[in-house]
Amino acid sequence: MNLNLNFISDDNNKMSLNNKNNNNNYESDNDEDEDEENLLFKDFQSIERRGNKKINNNNNNNNNNNYNNDIKEKNIKNNKITNKNNYNNKNFISKISIINNNNKFKKIKNIILQKKNLKNLIIIILSLFFILFLFYIIITYSINNKIYNYTNNKIINNNKNDIINQYCIKFLKNNNNNNNNNSSSSGNNNYNNKEGEYEEDEDEDEEKCSFDLNSPDYSCTPLSKNRVINFNYSSNYEERVNWNKPIVSVIVPFLNTEPQQFNECMESILIRQSFKLIEVILIDDGSTNDKSIKSYREWLKREPIRFRVIVNPFNLGLPHSRNIGVYNSRGDYIFFFDSDDILEPTALEKMVWKLNTSSHIQFTKGYLVGFGHTQYIWLKGFEQADKFLIENQVTISIMYKRSMFGNKLQINQSFQVDDYSIGGGSGADSDGEYFHYPKELLEFQYDSNIRDGMEDWDFHLKCASAGYWGETIPEILEWYRRKDKKTIEKNWKNTLTSKREKFLNDLKLKYSKLYNIGGGGGGGGGNDNQYKSFPNPIRNENEDSFKIKFVGSSFKEIKNPLIKKSSTPRILLILPWLNTGGADKFNLNLCKQLVEKGWEITIVTTIESDNKWLSRFQLYTPDIFLFNEKFLPYSSYPSFINYLIDSRNIDVLFISNSELGYYLLPFIKSNKHNNNNNNNLIIVDYNHMEEEYWRNGGHPRQSIGMSQFLDLHLVSSNHLKNWMLAKSNQMIDENKISVTYINVDMDEFKKSESSRHKIRKSYEIAEKEIVILYAARLTNQKKPLEACEIIKELKESLLNDFENNYQNQNQNQNQNQLFKVLFVGDGYLKSKVELYVKQNGLSDVIKLLGDVPTQDMRSIISACDIVFLPSQFEGVSMIFYESMSIGLVPVGSNVGGQSELVTPDCGFLVDITDDGGNDIDSLEFTNKFVQVLKQLIKNPKKITSMASKCKKRIKSKFQLHKMGGDIISNFCNTINKKNNQQQQKQQSLQLNDGGSYLFNQEFLIQTIEYLKLTNQFEKKKNDFNQLYSLQSELTNLKREIKKLELSKQSQK
Repeated sequence: MNLNLNFISDDNNKMSLNNKNNNNNYESDNDEDEDEENLLFKDFQSIERRGNKKINNNNNNNNNNNYNNDIKEKNIKNNKITNKNNYNNKNFISKISIINNNNKFKKIKNIILQKKNLKNLIIIILSLFFILFLFYIIITYSINNKIYNYTNNKIINNNKNDIINQYCIKFLKNNNNNNNNNSSSSGNNNYNNKEGEYEEDEDEDEEKCSFDLNSPDYSCTPLSKNRVINFNYSSNYEERVNWNKPIVSVIVPFLNTEPQQFNECMESILIRQSFKLIEVILIDDGSTNDKSIKSYREWLKREPIRFRVIVNPFNLGLPHSRNIGVYNSRGDYIFFFDSDDILEPTALEKMVWKLNTSSHIQFTKGYLVGFGHTQYIWLKGFEQADKFLIENQVTISIMYKRSMFGNKLQINQSFQVDDYSIGGGSGADSDGEYFHYPKELLEFQYDSNIRDGMEDWDFHLKCASAGYWGETIPEILEWYRRKDKKTIEKNWKNTLTSKREKFLNDLKLKYSKLYNIGGGGGGGGGNDNQYKSFPNPIRNENEDSFKIKFVGSSFKEIKNPLIKKSSTPRILLILPWLNTGGADKFNLNLCKQLVEKGWEITIVTTIESDNKWLSRFQLYTPDIFLFNEKFLPYSSYPSFINYLIDSRNIDVLFISNSELGYYLLPFIKSNKHNNNNNNNLIIVDYNHMEEEYWRNGGHPRQSIGMSQFLDLHLVSSNHLKNWMLAKSNQMIDENKISVTYINVDMDEFKKSESSRHKIRKSYEIAEKEIVILYAARLTNQKKPLEACEIIKELKESLLNDFENNYQNQNQNQNQNQLFKVLFVGDGYLKSKVELYVKQNGLSDVIKLLGDVPTQDMRSIISACDIVFLPSQFEGVSMIFYESMSIGLVPVGSNVGGQSELVTPDCGFLVDITDDGGNDIDSLEFTNKFVQVLKQLIKNPKKITSMASKCKKRIKSKFQLHKMGGDIISNFCNTINKKNNQQQQKQQSLQLNDGGSYLFNQEFLIQTIEYLKLTNQFEKKKNDFNQLYSLQSELTNLKREIKKLELSKQSQK
């Protein structure tokens, strides 16, 4: 209507002008009232229509003026109106209001007003409907999306289960269709989150990479396009009301850094980091390169909240720039970083947790990879202690507690620099903060006078002199970019040999206390007393026993909420380690299946280990946290697990073979924080086999004991399910235990003829010779010494048969009845196995391969014909799955669920117990296996026939994609069941009542104490085993020496 009125106003003005010039054109009008009324309606409608249609004024001006003049003339004749303003500029009603004392025109006025009111009413009603519709849209959006609680800086999702529920609806529908229509397909496809369908991997040809310490690929940086990024590290910090207190302040000095290198640095900190509550303070120390300046100004636009720039008025040097950064920081922790280096995704998060749980240290860092001009792995840190007296052992990438720097000093000389061209080059403008700072800013700071390099070495010694020291997290957390030697010496003159000697002498004078104690003068020579000159921070284990962080404690809780992508559920795996083994291969395969089907994975390990398969798990997720006492003590693990559940918004907690994982369940369930926000978290475990010889049943027995805290038990066989039901006296609901076989990837384990020929040639094995594979950890469970005994007896038996039949058969034919054994594995019995092979003259038959990389196992298996494993107990052996997929005939013990995989038509299982369930004697044990193996070796055609049946059985029932589908289906069915239950609040209250809570607390405290003692015992046991092994080797050497001496004496 505003448009119409404006249009009328323009016409009225024009009409007024025309009226002045055309007074003589007025004529009398004797029409009836009805004609006048119709005329006025027509006039109103005509003007309104012209306004709505936006008719060009120039085309209609004459007709409109003439028409309005007629009306004006009638009004003048009948009422003698004196119109000072002619027509009001607001609307056409003002024209009518000038008609006085005329009933006819009052009628007309009322009619027009009624029509207009009706029209306005309609408009108002439509507007209300539109507002209600908008309100409905807003409410609907709020319900179906995350709502942020700005009070405690934590994401709250009113429909928290929407993501997992929607995923499960699509997945179950699709999985059922696949089971019905594609039961024999290989299953190597991905889950399309948007459509709920599987799709082929578009990047299948592009090989993904991870960094392996044993075979490093230095091109696989955290920002490499081939590096796996299967986790969405996004947060809602930009939408928080009071986001003015970051936890970490990252200090980055900057001087003409090459833009690409700087962008990689910022990408690794601001985008790729798992910890989001940070600020980056860049100190431009006099950059003059426009491209470099432009690069950080672009980050100012991209990250206006977490990225700040301070521009020095002129070049002040690295130490002073770092001091300025600390002075302007707001975080509880300070992290120094160079502007061209790169961080691993979880680096800051791990360092924050390390410092937050370690009162005995002031700073921390991780190991590093050197890349660029020089490539290397640096596995040294603060543990090198007094080696810092001779050479700097670490880079500047260290996180400090803010309190170490003391208070900020009062600055009276500081002034804002108005001339922005100083120090900022042509690119400086109002994007940064420009102040001149005095050299003394902090109570404890870098020495601003050291401007030619090695200022960090000086600072480390300053910390040690003041009693501050740190610990190193034993993981690769940093990528340190190396320049060529010429550039380093040009920029950092203290690295020159002559300058370095002078610098070292200055350090000795400056920190004489450190250099004098322990022998003085240079700190070299390996004197043990030198360690006394350095702080030696030791965690107080007794103190930590009382620092388990329960709800309501004084522990400073860390918040780091990470937002999920739509239709992407998350799972937390609690595993013992990431090592070589059948159970570990299952965990690896599970990760592969989950990622392919649209999940994001977080992994936590609970036993200190070398984690040889870490790089393999990193192909599926970067979100991995390895247990190590140099990272977190046991007493901090309960809080850490709860933190991960909350931070990652976990849907499924999955435990496999982790003793600590089971012991944490009452704490996780009873924790009020988790009960409020994770009522719909489901907890699932997976067990492979019972272990009667370890804690009355091993992990399955623990699973039974913790069943009230678990939503679902997954097991590897029907045998184990029945064992658990019997062990629990049928108190566990049978439907709560589901059998999911571990299965195998047939594409990964497909026979390779070229590999078969290559391996056989390398070990001088004839093409027609039968090869037996033994592959397992060399532990008592896998009976490697008994296997060697069986092979020894088998060799002797075949040789006896050969000698008996020599007169009747050709020698070449009988040689084909001999065999070779590829013996793969590592473990604490390795030295004993090597000794047995040597002492019994089996080196010509048994080829000891040691620990074979997983990627080479397909080639090793392809070279063999029989897989042999006389285990004491098993679930269902992973090596049997893999070998049968390639076409090897399995021979093993009839234990656990082996018979559910190995049937009589495709393999042999030997009973190793009598009718009463007792172990048979060792001689009978050996003879049974010898007879089976001898039968196969003498009948190669039978091996070929059974091998074909092995592959068919795997293809029809035990493919890997079926395992992934079954496990996720079990997850989804359990989630649906839990959603339908109405007892969650009641269960939560029962778990949180006073008595139960105190019991859970005491249970956890005693658990931590028990695990600490167990850990110490295991370390002592390993030390003992190593010592015993060394003593055995020493004894053997002495024996050999004595034989040589006797031999020499006999020769004389």
